[in-house]
Amino acid sequence: MTAFEDTTPFVLALLITFTALVCVSMWNNYNSVSSEKQFSKPKNEGPSRTRELLVRFTKFYNDLEGTSFHLYDTQLLPNPKQHIIHALYVGYDESETDDDRKAIQLGLEAIVQFQDLIGEEPFKPNFNEEIDFNLNEKLELLKNDDNINLSEEQKKYIELFKKRNFELDFHFSHLKIEREEESVDEDKDGKVEENVSHTNKN
Repeated sequence: MTAFEDTTPFVLALLITFTALVCVSMWNNYNSVSSEKQFSKPKNEGPSRTRELLVRFTKFYNDLEGTSFHLYDTQLLPNPKQHIIHALYVGYDESETDDDRKAIQLGLEAIVQFQDLIGEEPFKPNFNEEIDFNLNEKLELLKNDDNINLSEEQKKYIELFKKRNFELDFHFSHLKIEREEESVDEDKDGKVEENVSHTNKN
């Protein structure tokens, strides 16, 4: 009968090989994570995305030199409408002063003036009478008055302005902002206050 072979050296070799493979795998994984972290770290801070969007939108809107009653096409915006709205939400949540919050409120009132399918030219109310600050009530009276014949263009403007108001009510409700009279101020020539761009954002 043959004696049992001593397998100790073989087992030790397997154990050493397995341990070496585990160590190599752990080392490679550590280097991979370190490289990924180093790659993802920005080379420089630069302006935040929120601030960049708000500054760009503020300048763009003020350059329009319109009024709060003008409606514009969303395609004219320097960034997608939803991106600007998100930046305004972030800006409002992180505002530290009443002036900052007021500026963001003005920004919300401005962004809802941009609606789809308006065209290159601003859509202006045309009711052959001076427009006052209570345009919402006036438009509702005009639409419900059977004695007034509205053109298709006037009806379209009323519907779009109502949509604009609905959007604004939604945003104000979401942010718990108390709705006041329109504050895209006429005494500022329809301009959004510059301190929209000076709020402290991340």
